[in-house]
Amino acid sequence: MKLTTTKLATTKLATTKLATTKLMIAEKPSVARDIAGVIGGVKRHDGYLETNTHIITWALGHLVTLADAHDYDAKYKTWRMEDLPIVPRPFRLKVIEKTKAQYQIVASLLKRAEEVVVATDAGREGQLIYELIALSAGYKGPTKRLWLSSMTPTAIRDALKQLKDNRVYQHLFFAGFARAQADWLTGINATRAMTTQAGTLLPIGRVQTPTLAMIVQRDSAIEQFTPQPFFELQAQFVHANGSYKGTWMNRKRETRIDQREAAHRLLEKLCGQSGTIHDVEEKIVHEQPPQLFDLTSLQRTANQKYGFTAERTLQLAQSLYEKHKVLTYPRTDSRYLSDDIVPTLRRRLLAASTQFPYLRALLPAQIRTAKRVVNATKVTDHHAILPTEQPVSSALRPDEQKIYELVSKQTLAALLEPAEWATTTIVTAIMDELFKTNGRVLVKPGWKAVFPAHHDTRATAPTDEPETEPTLPAVTNGDSVQVAGIHVAEKETKPPAHFTEASLLSAMEKAGREVNDEILAEALKARGLGTPATRAAVLEKLKRDRYIQVVKKQLIATEKGKSLIGSIRVNALKSPELTGDWEHRLAQIEAGHYDVRQFIHEITEFTHSVVESIGQFTVHVVPDAQTASASLGQCPLCGGQVVETKKSFACANWKSHGCAFCVWKQISGHNMSAAQVKDLLHKKRTRPLKFKSKAGKPFQARILLNPDGTTTFEFLNETDCSATRSKRPSAKFVPRR
Repeated sequence: MKLTTTKLATTKLATTKLATTKLMIAEKPSVARDIAGVIGGVKRHDGYLETNTHIITWALGHLVTLADAHDYDAKYKTWRMEDLPIVPRPFRLKVIEKTKAQYQIVASLLKRAEEVVVATDAGREGQLIYELIALSAGYKGPTKRLWLSSMTPTAIRDALKQLKDNRVYQHLFFAGFARAQADWLTGINATRAMTTQAGTLLPIGRVQTPTLAMIVQRDSAIEQFTPQPFFELQAQFVHANGSYKGTWMNRKRETRIDQREAAHRLLEKLCGQSGTIHDVEEKIVHEQPPQLFDLTSLQRTANQKYGFTAERTLQLAQSLYEKHKVLTYPRTDSRYLSDDIVPTLRRRLLAASTQFPYLRALLPAQIRTAKRVVNATKVTDHHAILPTEQPVSSALRPDEQKIYELVSKQTLAALLEPAEWATTTIVTAIMDELFKTNGRVLVKPGWKAVFPAHHDTRATAPTDEPETEPTLPAVTNGDSVQVAGIHVAEKETKPPAHFTEASLLSAMEKAGREVNDEILAEALKARGLGTPATRAAVLEKLKRDRYIQVVKKQLIATEKGKSLIGSIRVNALKSPELTGDWEHRLAQIEAGHYDVRQFIHEITEFTHSVVESIGQFTVHVVPDAQTASASLGQCPLCGGQVVETKKSFACANWKSHGCAFCVWKQISGHNMSAAQVKDLLHKKRTRPLKFKSKAGKPFQARILLNPDGTTTFEFLNETDCSATRSKRPSAKFVPRR
């Protein structure tokens, strides 16, 4: 992949002579400090640490990113349909302005490095962070990789002894860079196309838009749902050994009766009759333990049990990993372990039991190694989330305690024996009609001993599932029973439930498909929507941009969100399955089974077709009430709304899409009013206004709005033009018309 990199001047480092030219680059300062503490001999400098063996510096998240559209050509500052699609060949890099100082430190250290150790987060995004820095700084020397799954001193020491050639992890970078290019191509082009057609900002995201579409579609299904009545025939039976209830069923064992008349005909037929035990079935059923947590299943469970958002759960898990060092790497998509972890499981659970003493009594003498727990073929970058072997050494916040306990309990439960249920099914006959009765009793808790009654933390388990159904009387085939009562129960069908964060995360993981089976769901994860590490950010962005709102834990699309999805007529942009398939191909790139150039070619072709499709129709949307009420007019660059800020009147899209259009409130001694800016946006000029030059000389001029979004003075006389050197707007004489 050919890249054009941005060149920056390096900063002056500390004058102290560096003892080594081995450079290690971590993702965060806290991780750099932890690694340095294990190595020893730490000396602190501005932007890096010096140890006995390495200089250790850090990124601050991403330091380098893909260049913006206008970095390729200034004409792209204005959004026009005729300029689309924008397809960089090749993609360029740029240093992120707000972290430019740290980049300069890292780039300077790279120029002096004889060897680099990559210590960014051990995953696709962490690898991308380092590789973009190295490309931008021009480093091509020997590079090794430090791969950490937990931040305990022991884990760091072990990892430092097992450094690998960084080339082993190049496919992680290829996948990460392909993801970034795909997001750029689809996001920028589709957003600009939709926005120019609508005249207001309509942001399109490769993962965000299909996710919003799922919520909108679910809300629509609920709104359009018409309850359908149905009926059940229920009876109370009395046997010599006790009473029980039964529900009528047909020969297909279905209990639902669609017509009221049919239900009442059955009632009339059976009233006053006695019954007979037609069949009794008793058996032991084994309920398998839950799987270990990956990030998504942990987020689902924390949302169900504590109401935590996906982002909140990730923050807590990250703190337990980085700060307290009691959890392994949380941004994992695996629910399995490799064999080398098995010998450490007892120590991990004993460490957790110092915080949760009740776990020690449940710890088995022999650790089970079932395939649903230990399967090296299902472990890629990282294994499932586990407690580390390090006990808690500093006080946990209450919410951190909850996440640590969830993971500890799930780990122990996954290693225990299945639970055993004694299930009984009684079929009772009244004349030639059959009634069924089900009952079960938990006879051997197994893994369920870890959880109190009614608190099952499995991500796929109903939260209201009873531990024990009523015990049924002992009966035998052929026994007679009395019918103490029989009646028709009127019921109606229920609409689908609104998404919660838990159910939406599950739907994203399975690309919108409804699957309850835990193992089948695991097989579908390869084609999920987004990754465990990105889903929380997608949900938060949808909330922040007011496309969805949270109402009593339910995720509801706003009118703005509904309008956005309704305006998108290109179904592929809204398709969870299509986007999930892209994510599958990225995973194949990561595994070295798919060519990155082929992927980018396919995304480019898709982008061309999307822009062409959008260009064939006009887009109508409902404006966001909050923005519309504050809007002064349409941005000349991107079509967004111009709103008042503290120091200027600026495009509302400057945060979300970097639109640079603004009119400063203070221009050459004149305080611009909202009304004057409205005139400028709608009429492309203001009325004559009074200004002062830098020399203090008063002058009159209009402000003109140019097609490229810049502003210019239209002086009322040429003397004012020559005497003025104001730079904003340009001091240029334009003869009055």
